[in-house]
Amino acid sequence: MKPFFLLFTLAILGNTLIAQANTCTCAENFDRLTEKLEANYIAYHLTKAEITTAYEARKKQYKPLSTQTPLPDCAKLLQQFLAFFKDGHLFVSEIPKLPETALAQTKAEIKARKVALSQVSPGNKVNIEGYWTDGTSKFAILKNKNPQIRHSHVAVIIAAQDSTKVGEVKLAVSLANGLWEGVYYTNAYAPRYVKITPYKDNTILSVWGGITWGKLADERTVMYAPTLPSVKKMDEQTVLLTIPSFLIEKKDFDQVLMSHFKDLTEAEYLIIDIRGNSGGNGIYFDLLSLYYEKPALSGRGFAISSVDNLNYFKKFASTRSNDPYRPVVEAMEAEQGKIVPGPMFSPLELKPLASKLKKVVILTDRGNMSAAETFVLYSKGISSKVITMGENTGGVVDYNNINMVSLGCETQGIYFGYPTYSLNETVHLGKGYNKTGIVPDVPIGKKAKDKVGFVIAHLKKLY
Repeated sequence: MKPFFLLFTLAILGNTLIAQANTCTCAENFDRLTEKLEANYIAYHLTKAEITTAYEARKKQYKPLSTQTPLPDCAKLLQQFLAFFKDGHLFVSEIPKLPETALAQTKAEIKARKVALSQVSPGNKVNIEGYWTDGTSKFAILKNKNPQIRHSHVAVIIAAQDSTKVGEVKLAVSLANGLWEGVYYTNAYAPRYVKITPYKDNTILSVWGGITWGKLADERTVMYAPTLPSVKKMDEQTVLLTIPSFLIEKKDFDQVLMSHFKDLTEAEYLIIDIRGNSGGNGIYFDLLSLYYEKPALSGRGFAISSVDNLNYFKKFASTRSNDPYRPVVEAMEAEQGKIVPGPMFSPLELKPLASKLKKVVILTDRGNMSAAETFVLYSKGISSKVITMGENTGGVVDYNNINMVSLGCETQGIYFGYPTYSLNETVHLGKGYNKTGIVPDVPIGKKAKDKVGFVIAHLKKLY
């Protein structure tokens, strides 16, 4: 089985506003990006015959744009270029080494632009407006009224452990072509380019870089940890397990399961609500034991032999006889630039837990990506009790296991993230999930306001 699944698990920093004294340019970063992509990205090699004309045209379009783009705005341009592949595992991130003087300047500007809480009143005219929390602070997203900030909406800190931060702008974004994007300020006041997306009927806000905000009813609502799972007994037969993220510590995930062990094992119907869960790590295998019936077979995909990929797989390879990575390393060492078989994982075998479960429903939406989608595939593979309901998933699973490589601009710190191998051979045949996502067994339309209630009614009617 795959040892981990990663969407954006790095704690990345960035800089989209401060002009740096730097020898590298956006044009140089663009050239390095295309060089690294063409050498390392397996999807490029699997589809080269079909996409070459369109891809080369896009390169020709973006090259002059890169020469006109200031370095602080380069990450945004590079991300727009990568959107050509429609792969959420393909991205650029900024991990800059900013001088203290630059951070101090940004901090001073943010402090100078503080918003008085008396002026904080979200209008709720768009889906991101309102009150949110990351578990340690509260934010109000409202329409921007400060002409010095170039975005249409800002998130203002209205409560924090450090009271001196109250009134500061945490992020600023604008809507363009259906995408909210802008700048996010880290706790050290380093700005980085982000995209944000509301999911789960606008109760979860996914902030690019592995950050999740949860919706609050109003400014007085108590903060909660929006990434932690929760368990709720709906009736004598039905338990609801909500999993907002797999990007948490396994011990914290397991602790929730163990504290509700009796409810989970004695329920007849288990609803696993993963709406808005954009992935993380493979921490869910103990949960699968609740409804495990049979081993799940893993398909074998492809990888491209390159220096970066060889170094990546060497980190995981061992001398074990059944090691899935050693054959990949040997194939890549034999010849560079060739498509080789990817890792071959053993069937997923688990020790089943005794439970009374008759049916398991996984409730999905477009926010489900990467490890969340793999969780769905494994669940369906190991048990006939599992059905999916809701919306198609996000379609970010055909290519797996992220590698990060530097583009060589240390101060700005732009890194290229890409998946190292394809999920299975069907991806090569155009039969993967990235185009459609995982289609639910029972679709739930947007008119259904209470999705969990819909699921419970469906279970009681048919089972």
